[in-house]
Amino acid sequence: MADAVVVVRDGPASERGWLGLRLALALGLGGHKVSVLLSGEGAGWAVPVDTRAWLGGDPGRDLAGLVDDAGARILADGASLNAAGLGEAARLAQVEVVSRDAVLAMLAAATLVVPV
Repeated sequence: MADAVVVVRDGPASERGWLGLRLALALGLGGHKVSVLLSGEGAGWAVPVDTRAWLGGDPGRDLAGLVDDAGARILADGASLNAAGLGEAARLAQVEVVSRDAVLAMLAAATLVVPV
């Protein structure tokens, strides 16, 4: 199937961010080759965060599931990480930091782009 990019623009404190991850999982399980781009506030998914106290979930486990179960690639926009003060923060092992040029090239090459 086609290459799909899900752009997650909201962090773990927002249901929209979780929805983006679920959508990426569904696309991957449906046969798409999926990349998840963590952009803007969505860059918060790139670092270890414990949200179980208020959302009952584990962002790190969700990202690992995307990689393990759906074969997804998890990318974080380096500029977004820097803007959020997370440029030097410890990141989850599944996350690859990419430049703005790489982001633009990936979006241009994708058959399906879903901003969430």
